[in-house]
Amino acid sequence: MQKNSQSLRILALEDSEIDEALINRELKQGGIDFVFIRVESRSDFARAIKDFQPEIILSDYKLPTFDGAQALVMAKQLCPDVPVIMISGVVGEEVAVELLKNGATDFVLKDKLGRLVPVVQRALQEVESRNARRRAEEQLRELNEKLEHRVAERTRELWEKNTLMEEDLEMARELQMAFLPTTFPTLPQGVSPATSAVKFCSLFYPTSRVSGDIYNIVPLSETAVAVFVCDVMGHGVRAALVTAMMRALEEQLGDLASDPGKSLTQINRSLHVILQQLDTTLFVTASYYVVDIVTKRLTYAIAGHPSPLVVHHGTEKVEVLTDSFDTGPAMGLFEDVEYLTGETTVEEGDFILTFTDGIFEVENEQEQAFSEVRLRESIQNHVGLPMLKLVNEVSDEIVHFAKGREFTDDACLIGMEITRLPKCGTGVA
Repeated sequence: MQKNSQSLRILALEDSEIDEALINRELKQGGIDFVFIRVESRSDFARAIKDFQPEIILSDYKLPTFDGAQALVMAKQLCPDVPVIMISGVVGEEVAVELLKNGATDFVLKDKLGRLVPVVQRALQEVESRNARRRAEEQLRELNEKLEHRVAERTRELWEKNTLMEEDLEMARELQMAFLPTTFPTLPQGVSPATSAVKFCSLFYPTSRVSGDIYNIVPLSETAVAVFVCDVMGHGVRAALVTAMMRALEEQLGDLASDPGKSLTQINRSLHVILQQLDTTLFVTASYYVVDIVTKRLTYAIAGHPSPLVVHHGTEKVEVLTDSFDTGPAMGLFEDVEYLTGETTVEEGDFILTFTDGIFEVENEQEQAFSEVRLRESIQNHVGLPMLKLVNEVSDEIVHFAKGREFTDDACLIGMEITRLPKCGTGVA
């Protein structure tokens, strides 16, 4: 079929003309303008990737001489940025989860093709978001080079270029804010926030235009999600540059992302190589945890960071994860650090709060810090409230304590609530 530059290029690995027709009908009814190529063999699939340059791949799971798992591997080698959506008949949950872990974007059953159009649209949006993030990172790198050059210029030129630097800092702020999640993931992936098994809230208070705090929330599967929070020593441009590196290192974790201890160990090794080339000492504290709603396991690792707190809905108790766990040092200081993974359990209604020290280091008029102890007491005092209301009440207490004084350090707080757990014997909520 002739390619149209304005149409979505779809490559389908499918041996059934009937299924091809059904897929085409769903896409057309969904208002998608597309050109469609169907192949059945390994060689035709590889040739189509090269010649047709698809923007999205739809793959059956079982074919006579070639299957979806093999096609997924080939696609990730030849066109790693192209979304691969598996379309098949009845398939076991373990197989579906394995395909998703190996890089499949989503899974659609043939008897539920009504999901196809939303899944395709969401996959394309994710590709665009990823491309936009890469462009933003490249722009930030270019901006950093300009800023470093300007620092070396003569003093008399600083005033003349002040306006331009202000504009650059504002751009850096906008780019850094683009690194933060604009929407929170849902479990299972693709459901509405109202029906998600987990819900999130966040507070983010940078003390300057660019911040040394950053966080990310990443779905790992249909039942698990990872939360990463880090705090670079200091704030301002230098700290912001390191946060950009941290985000890039976190996105390179791959299969390690499901193991908090191994994740922080890998990030630390890469970060140490970079920071040891600097003339000044910099370090990063971090908290990384993974929640699986099927196993009810909360696994976590901590690098010199304040302990996450688990608010247990059933007992109205606040669990401090580091009370029975040895945390590791801040990252970037030592190369050969093996961060350990701790584990606890969560139940329906529980929520986890993780934060940077800027939240409790705010001072009042007497220069007394709010303190981590007072923060825990405040959370315990409001333990019966829903997560968002509890976070707002605690935030109000901190602001009242400071009596108008500004935060002296960047501050960040992330909350995750387990709104419901899967029914017995099911893999998703």
